[in-house]
Amino acid sequence: MDTDLFVHFAEIAGIFVGFGALIGLRSAHVTDLHDVIYLKSVLMMAIWVVIFALVPIIVQQYGVHDHALWLPCAVAALVTWLLGAIGLSRSADMRAFNKNLEPLYRFLPVVGVPMHLIIASSLALIIIGALPTVDEALYMTALSTGLVFGGYALLVGVLSQKHQPESDES
Repeated sequence: MDTDLFVHFAEIAGIFVGFGALIGLRSAHVTDLHDVIYLKSVLMMAIWVVIFALVPIIVQQYGVHDHALWLPCAVAALVTWLLGAIGLSRSADMRAFNKNLEPLYRFLPVVGVPMHLIIASSLALIIIGALPTVDEALYMTALSTGLVFGGYALLVGVLSQKHQPESDES
C-alpha cells in the first residue's frame, strides 16, 4: 500500500475542511440555502476522505493486508458515505433548496450523480470481491472522486455567491 498517497489524500481533504471552516466563520450567520448546502457538502466529503484515507493506514498496522484490509475499509466507507448522502438529501435545508433551483444548480446532477455512482460502485466492487487484485485502486478511485466532488461543491458554492455591490458613500 502506498501510505504516502493516502496521507496526501487526507492532507488535501483537510485543506477543504479548513476552507469550509473559514467560510463558515467568515459568514457568522449563514442564511442563504445554497451557502448552507454547499458548505455542508464540502465538509461532509472532505471529512469522509480524511477519515477513510487514514483508516487503511491504521488497520494495516495490525498486520491486515490485501482483501482483508480493503473489505472492512470499503464497508465502513460505503456505509458512512451512504448515511451522509441520505442524511443531507433528507434535510430540511436540501428540501427547501430543491424547490427553488437556479440554472447553475440544475447542472449539479450532471456532475454529482456520476460521482456518487463512481464512489458507490468502486466500493461495492471491493465489497463483493469482484476484482481483488485492484482493491487498492478501487478504494483510491472512491477517495479521489470524493476529493473531486468536494472541490466541485466548493467551486460551485463560491461561483454562485450573490454579492451586493458596495455603495459609494463618499
